[in-house]
Amino acid sequence: MASESEFPAIDKDKIQTSAQIKDVIGGLCDRDMGNGEDVIEELTRQNTRMSIIQQIVKRINVEMSYEDILDEVSAALHKVLPYDLLSCSLIEKGQLIIKATLPKDPIVLGVGWVLDNNNSAPWKAVRDKRCYLRQDIWHDPHKRLEDDAVRQIGIKSGIMAPLLFNNEVIGVLICASEEPFSYRENDCIFVQQLADAMAVCINNTRLFAEVLKSKREWEETFKAVPDRLFLIDLFYNVLRSNNQDYVKKADNDLKCYEIFTCCGDQCHLCPTMEAFRTGQASIGEFTHTYTKNIYTISAYPVYNEKNELYGMTVYVQDVTDKRKMETQLFQSGKLAALGEMAAGVAHELNSPLTAIIGNASLILRSTSTDDKYLKLLENIKSCGQRSKHIIQNLLTFSRQNNYKFEQVSINEVVEGSLSLVSYQIEKDKIAISKYLMPRIPLFQGNKQQLEQVIINFLLNARDALEGLVDGRIEISTDMRADAETGCTVVETKVADNGMGISESSIGQIFTPFFTTKEKTRGTGLGLSVSLGIAQTHGGRIDVSSGVGRGSIFSLIIPL
Repeated sequence: MASESEFPAIDKDKIQTSAQIKDVIGGLCDRDMGNGEDVIEELTRQNTRMSIIQQIVKRINVEMSYEDILDEVSAALHKVLPYDLLSCSLIEKGQLIIKATLPKDPIVLGVGWVLDNNNSAPWKAVRDKRCYLRQDIWHDPHKRLEDDAVRQIGIKSGIMAPLLFNNEVIGVLICASEEPFSYRENDCIFVQQLADAMAVCINNTRLFAEVLKSKREWEETFKAVPDRLFLIDLFYNVLRSNNQDYVKKADNDLKCYEIFTCCGDQCHLCPTMEAFRTGQASIGEFTHTYTKNIYTISAYPVYNEKNELYGMTVYVQDVTDKRKMETQLFQSGKLAALGEMAAGVAHELNSPLTAIIGNASLILRSTSTDDKYLKLLENIKSCGQRSKHIIQNLLTFSRQNNYKFEQVSINEVVEGSLSLVSYQIEKDKIAISKYLMPRIPLFQGNKQQLEQVIINFLLNARDALEGLVDGRIEISTDMRADAETGCTVVETKVADNGMGISESSIGQIFTPFFTTKEKTRGTGLGLSVSLGIAQTHGGRIDVSSGVGRGSIFSLIIPL
């Protein structure tokens, strides 16, 4: 924080010039050469006033508000000058606005009041750059715009002194009384001296407020950065951080690597060391040794006014999710290419399968029922038809379309999903049981999207049964009244007797990238995508699971 000494100081010894004192003495002597007591009395008063101005200047500091400054002026001023109203106005954007008054909250001419620059007494003091004395306002032939307001608060005389700083007027100090002819020309000299001193103090206050505002804005900007941002010295001590808790709790200086373990135990590879060595910015990316989080670290050298390196600004960004997303995008690209390849292979297989099925059908027509090759021919035709059906489902599933909604049978969705994955599940010696409720009404949906959800359920169940000798998967469909929504829903359940899901993990299974599988077995996006598909259909996914008792995943779609 800036201190008072950083702003321009007032030369208190020159507040009252020798020429002004000479004018006062000369005027007194010319008025009454024989009365030395009057001269001494006036000189004493002037010295007292000068001493009061010096006291006021000493007591005003840059952290005071305009009201506080006026209070300090008022506390000393009443000893040497009568007044019933004390007011301080400042020029802002071409307007003269009252900033503080005593007494406070008058019925007119209060804080915030804008003094019109058309035929206004305070504005006359601004334009003339000197005091304007009004001895008898109520009977003054030169009426001013604010005179009616002045009458309301009973003011009859006043001094308007411009607040001059570097010969520029920044405002007006008004000292007024409820009695006419309360002030003399000598009082104007004193009030102007007081106004000059106040102008310096107010300007300092303004400068301090601007510096403080700028400081606060930078601090708020610094704190608003969501990632880690900190300043260190040449010895890696943290001087400032956008998370001040790290620094404030420490009694001694803390090193950056003690607070922000961005690289784990790889500090020798941190870009900060390279930036200190070269004096240039350095950027690097690291995987934390223990947490496996991925961080991008940027180090920017900080120089002083002598162009000497004295610190380093370090910006640490956690890019773990970003890198996972990029990996998933790469994987999606590979899957898209694989889908195109699968579609091509499927088309190529369709031709020979058509020939196999057709030829087998032709041979079967001319084969008698007691032919020893009849069973083989029927197996050839059946296997060919099954292969053709699987290929057709694969083409449908891999086809890119706009996912338009149409009339869908949930049982057909289940049958299509099983035709694609049942073989690879059963080859792992996992039994699949199927219970499909007949005559479930059609509903509006997208067959490919719903198949994606069921396939994800089935593959997750298969993974949960890995290593079990009696693994079982049960898939069923049903139609019922939903207790949660009160409407009729179609429910598809996939249950397994696998390892189950722990209580700590079940709340995160729909979070993108969350997975308990090995890196080669899953991306953590299957269930989050499935949930999105369910919600697109106006439905939801319910999960029931426990460690050691298997899991049940239910896709619930309203009719």
